[in-house]
Amino acid sequence: MSPEHVIIIQKLSEPKRDDEIATELGVKETVVRTLLNDLHAKSLVEYERTRNDSTGWYTYTWKRRDDKIDEYIRNYLMNKLKEKIEELEREKNGTTFTCACSRVSLEKATEYYFVCPECHEMFVEFDNSETIKKLESEIARIRSLLKKA
Repeated sequence: MSPEHVIIIQKLSEPKRDDEIATELGVKETVVRTLLNDLHAKSLVEYERTRNDSTGWYTYTWKRRDDKIDEYIRNYLMNKLKEKIEELEREKNGTTFTCACSRVSLEKATEYYFVCPECHEMFVEFDNSETIKKLESEIARIRSLLKKA
């Protein structure tokens, strides 16, 4: 979800029409409608459609679905947690090498005879202890957020 989607959801603390949101944000209604339709496709917002009998035009009043937003956030965090755990396992179980321009696995370094094909520097073993600490911290933070969710 983009920051623009989050802003739209925040603006829907109470039901609003798309033109009201556009005015509040100072953007075109078509932009707001596109974002609302994206959110609707994910079931994060819903709308009520009313028809103006004199003009025949429809007006849409949008509201957020807090129950679905909570579920979406939880699923997002669960997926991020899984990704970070897998990344941590790769960092702990693999040996990586680095040069001035890239970081590669032991297999790739061997394939290139420990010379980078891009910058032509020798690959040296990469100390990934800081990367591991960072990943462990991110995992702990995500787990903490999941307990609150």
